[in-house]
Amino acid sequence: MRTALCLALTLSLPFVAACDNDSTGSNRGPVAASYINPDAGIVTANPDVAANSECETPDQEDNQRLSDAGAVNRNVHNDACLFTDRTLATKLEGPATFESTGVGFINACPDPDGTGPRTATLTDTNGDGRNDRCTQTGSQARGTAGDQEFHARLNNSTTPGTQTVVFCSDADLNGCADETVTDTIRITWVQ
Repeated sequence: MRTALCLALTLSLPFVAACDNDSTGSNRGPVAASYINPDAGIVTANPDVAANSECETPDQEDNQRLSDAGAVNRNVHNDACLFTDRTLATKLEGPATFESTGVGFINACPDPDGTGPRTATLTDTNGDGRNDRCTQTGSQARGTAGDQEFHARLNNSTTPGTQTVVFCSDADLNGCADETVTDTIRITWVQ
């Protein structure tokens, strides 16, 4: 079982370099896992994203048509998890950050628990008029599907090209540049 899990992790999660344990028997955690939600059955459905895309089996590449001008009708849902180690058995709360570069922007950074103590902040860090950072103090906790995960919505209605989004464990909520627990997705926006 462990060999099969390690092989599956090595093939599907690019951040897992090897599944060997260190001398203490630990799995050298923590681990970030970021994926594109296929959104099956809703208007933002991405037919080229694997139907089983989730934190444990992430699909991290997507080709998506540009949204109509001024709209978010073809946005991409980027969901993510933090785990204590490579076994992916126990999720962590956060805090965490999504950072976007290239074309496109982050159009939504949902509050993890509505009116509760957890918060989400969407910002334009480089002053170009496009939101490029979503910070969340904890994972979603609403008693609905998607709990124990982090969520961001990505959009682009103007410029074809590649959008790269890095997700990271971010204790100081200042971005992913100084973090080591990261994972990345890429969207190719087309006409």
